[in-house]
Amino acid sequence: MCRSLMPFLCLLTMLLTGCPSAPPAGEAESGEIPALTMVRSADLFSDGVDFLALSEDGSTYIVGNKDEGVGLYRASDHVLLERYYERKDEPSATPGDTGLRGAKAIVFDLGYIDANTWHFTEKTLGENDIRLHIRTIHPSRQISVLSMKEPPTSAIVSNKNYIAYNSGLIDWRAGKYYPGDSDFFPNPQCYSIPTLTSNNMIITFLGENIVIFDPLNGRTGYLELWEKVIRFGKRVVVTPDNRYVIGLSTTSRKCTLWNWFTKKEIGHCSERLREISGKHIEYREVLTLSRDGKLFAVGVDDNVRVYRIEPFRLELEVATPGPVARLALSDDGWLAAYDYKGFLRVWNVATGSLAGQHSLFDGKTIHGTYVPEIAFQPGSGKLFTTAYGAITVFEIPKQSAQQEAESDSGTQKE
Repeated sequence: MCRSLMPFLCLLTMLLTGCPSAPPAGEAESGEIPALTMVRSADLFSDGVDFLALSEDGSTYIVGNKDEGVGLYRASDHVLLERYYERKDEPSATPGDTGLRGAKAIVFDLGYIDANTWHFTEKTLGENDIRLHIRTIHPSRQISVLSMKEPPTSAIVSNKNYIAYNSGLIDWRAGKYYPGDSDFFPNPQCYSIPTLTSNNMIITFLGENIVIFDPLNGRTGYLELWEKVIRFGKRVVVTPDNRYVIGLSTTSRKCTLWNWFTKKEIGHCSERLREISGKHIEYREVLTLSRDGKLFAVGVDDNVRVYRIEPFRLELEVATPGPVARLALSDDGWLAAYDYKGFLRVWNVATGSLAGQHSLFDGKTIHGTYVPEIAFQPGSGKLFTTAYGAITVFEIPKQSAQQEAESDSGTQKE
């Protein structure tokens, strides 16, 4: 009798709560989990990979280390195309100086503007100015070098027309800088990842306060919507079309999806704020958005949920061996998660199946001080990861035609 009541009770619960449903959490983990297929692994830096970026067409990638320089690579065969400020292993002239031994410059950041244009920021040792280099790949040339007096106090991000530098915008084609309001200048001790929207507004934060910079129109201040939002980790996420915002609610302390234009909550994507009531309160929640802005994933403790934005619904919920540390989503329906026990796992979002895993450590204890970068290469079926000074590439199993159709349409498995 109890069994016969279960479907009715589950349906009644869904109707009363209005919560989105999800397909099963995937394969049972009692059986052997397949290993991810490694297709390349190479040591690039001695002190670790600090930066990794892949071009939007997947043809090239950039890696960097803060004091060992920057390298541009061709993705098809991993040939080094360009290298800048490569460190020489020479004894330091300063007694006891081990941090920058042999370094030529300090690298602050790097990234792509489009598939053929990329940038990196550095300060050559012994000089005062911070230089923002903007280069094209085909042909290989430097199209602009901009000198900035102030060091970056946040990550440097870009769209097709501008680069966000601190609270201002750089027109990289014309070499012109549009400063933001210095009264709202972010705290240099609170490094953040700002959002640069497609309509050239910078979203960053001061403490728990979200600030909107509009340098082109000379406007800076708070918007009503943002008074309800706390940054998620180090950023507030806005979809590429500026229609949706993902952040933590100041009232419920939950991960929340808002409509940008109506300023209304669409739904919640986590039950709690980990640092207040989770099992691992020493770690923050983790959030990632697919490049096309259709899916996002949120990790809390040892749980990951993948949501579709239109229509808003839970697509997948899975467990990880340790607290979630890093997430990545591909546009063709794959989820990658790295946890603090050192496991890297990949799931098929459409089917919920666990495609494979790779472990950096023994998997028995929590390693809470190291988090590698992970990123799917667009259109390739490959996952790029960093591990200390190396970059490793894994092959993702190919999806069937039915799975690809389900991923594109948002069809759920019943």
